[in-house]
Amino acid sequence: MQSSVKSKDYENFTFDAFISYSSRDRDWVNDKLLTALETGGLKACIDYRDFEIGVPTLTNIEQAVEKSRKTLLVLTPSWLNSQWTNFETLLVQTSDPAAQARRILPLMVIKTELPKRLEMLTYLDLTDPGEFDLQLRRLINNINNTCGVQEISRQESDVRPTSTKASNRAYDIGGDFNYLQGLAVMKKQLLTVDIDTRLAFESLNARLQENIRDEKLFGSSETVRNERNRIVYQLNRFGLIHLDNTFNEMCGA
Repeated sequence: MQSSVKSKDYENFTFDAFISYSSRDRDWVNDKLLTALETGGLKACIDYRDFEIGVPTLTNIEQAVEKSRKTLLVLTPSWLNSQWTNFETLLVQTSDPAAQARRILPLMVIKTELPKRLEMLTYLDLTDPGEFDLQLRRLINNINNTCGVQEISRQESDVRPTSTKASNRAYDIGGDFNYLQGLAVMKKQLLTVDIDTRLAFESLNARLQENIRDEKLFGSSETVRNERNRIVYQLNRFGLIHLDNTFNEMCGA
């Protein structure tokens, strides 16, 4: 079985997210997380419904991780004590050791001390009831906005027909653009739009700024450049759909 996400086309994933959780947290996962994900249009993989009957549990977990674009870790004391958690997280980290593809999304449901293998990852904080709905929308937008370029294009064309202006606009992602200026301009222009659109932008904003920081800290590489190209492409599409201007134009191209 192929373990490297780089060799897999994003459109070949069966699920958007595999939910790794403790059976003791099943009621919360069913009532809160699974319902929110599927209401948000995502296809989730969960053990009691999607694992194949008669197949060894280890094999089912391996296939679930392989077939899912993301693995969501429901972080609670019960999860950390589960016999399967080490296996599940090691599987994903083996396929994405530097977290470049962001295949692991940790969800802090109950405050707990994280093992060293997860400390490097920023988790989604679901411990504040007042912020719960907002944070879940962030999660859904994050998953939606990290799918493959072809999938993004298909989803957005289904929502709104591409205008003549959009179809004739070049998606040139080369050149020496002022990315931070472009992000600031786009953010200002999105102040009056709905919260889901702003959250979708903030996800792309954070990814591009992290990419720029990585390049400054570790130097340029093909991986860093390819990731930046994907993000800028998505920002160009996002700008045309919501603001009728490409991100490149906002950078002063």
